[in-house]
Parts: sequence; C-alpha cells; structure tokens
Amino acid sequence: MTTTAADRKAADELKAEGNALFTKGKYAAAIEKYTEAVTLSPDWPVLYVNRGMAARKKGDWERVEADASLALGLVGGSSESREAMKAHYLMGLAMGQRGQHERSTHHLKKALAAAREANDNIKDEIWRELAAANYSNWQTETAARKSTNATLRRQLLELMGKRQDEPLPAEWESLFRAAAWQDTASEAPSQFTCPLTMEIFRDPVVAPSGRSYERTALLEHLKKVGKFDPITRQPIAGEEALVPNVSLRAAIELYLEEHPWGWAEVK
Repeated sequence: MTTTAADRKAADELKAEGNALFTKGKYAAAIEKYTEAVTLSPDWPVLYVNRGMAARKKGDWERVEADASLALGLVGGSSESREAMKAHYLMGLAMGQRGQHERSTHHLKKALAAAREANDNIKDEIWRELAAANYSNWQTETAARKSTNATLRRQLLELMGKRQDEPLPAEWESLFRAAAWQDTASEAPSQFTCPLTMEIFRDPVVAPSGRSYERTALLEHLKKVGKFDPITRQPIAGEEALVPNVSLRAAIELYLEEHPWGWAEVK
C-alpha cells in the first residue's frame, strides 16, 4: 500500500491526537488513535513506536513486542533514527519481560549507544533499564551458583564422613572461596565514581580542568550554582565545553561486565 500525501497528513493529525491523549495518561485512547493512523500510513515507524510506548504504560507486553518488531522492520534494524532507538528500547524491555536476558540487553545496548550519540535525554532512562536487567540477571545466576556450591559442599562432607556443620579441609575451603568471588559484592574503584553523585559514572564528561563528572550532575551544577568547576572552580563556559570521556566509560563498562553486582549502584 502506497501512502498518499493526504493519508500522511491525516495520519499526522491522528498521531498528534494520540500524543495529546498519551500526555494526559489516556493510554487506551491513544492506542486507538495510533492504530487509526497506522491504517492510513502503515509504513511510518513512529506510529508503531508511539503505540508501543502507550502499550508499555498499560503493561501490554505482547503489543509492545509486536510494535517494536514492526518499527524495526521498517527502519532496517539500525539505530540511526530516533524511531529505531526507541524501537530497540521497547524490544529490550519486552524481551526482559519474557526473561530473555541476552536479547534484552542486545536491544538495550543498541538503544543506549544511539541515545548517547544523539545526546538524547532518554539515555539515562535506557541506562537504568539496562542496569536493572543486568543486575537482575546477576542475582539469578549467583543464586543458582550458590545453590550448586551448597549441594557440592554437602556431598563432599558426606563422602568424607563429616557432619554438615564441620568445615572442609583448608584446600577445599580455599577453592570454594575462589569460586565465590563473582558472587561477592565489593566497592567500586573511586576513579569510576563521580565526585558529585558518589555513584558509578553513567555518562562521564571531562571539564576544562581535566576532571571528570557525571554529565547530568555537572549540568545541574552549572545551571543552579554557577558556571565553574565544582572542585577547581575553574570557569566553564557551558555544555559545549564538556567532552565525553569515552575511555573512562569503556573502562567502567568492562568493570561492570566483570563485576556485575556493580550494576546495583547505577540501576
């Protein structure tokens, strides 16, 4: 079906009505408007994204997944447009609801990369969802490992003819401690923590002083306190003077992959 200029104009009007209803929290009514628009302009990705966003508010995850899939099919699966970014975000959330962690994080990472590239305000929301998904997955995996280790310990004690409250030989206890390192939380290195928020960086930027800060925290400081470095008090002209600290962000992401309990601090 070829969308005519008149169809697109009518669809745009319906989309605007749907957006107004969405803003008012009338999600079912918004979905109806977006669906009407889709019948007129089925090749417009934003309609599926908006309908998916409304369905998310209603907890209709089947609809969210279906609309995200349709939108991604229209944009070719890339993350270059805002519609693609949001479609990946919605698909990541839907996959998370289905317990498909790998597919969920795959789409959330694509959405986050696009949001960062565009410096879109939604990037913090995506980051929090990715962090929550990764932390939840770590909790599931660590519970399974602890259960397996407990069973193995019990079996070893039985084979040795020991009571269950007795310790294993030192070399065995050492092996169990070594195996438990990925399930034991510890404090993140200070260089990965913003001096303003005291939390692990999500989107670190370098100020003219050479110091790194969380972008949103520093922008808040510049807006409410003054245009100067919070620590050195060196003048900062504005957001344009801040440079993304890509290397620090990459180091933090590697740290979180190796120490997944750290996601709890950023979710």
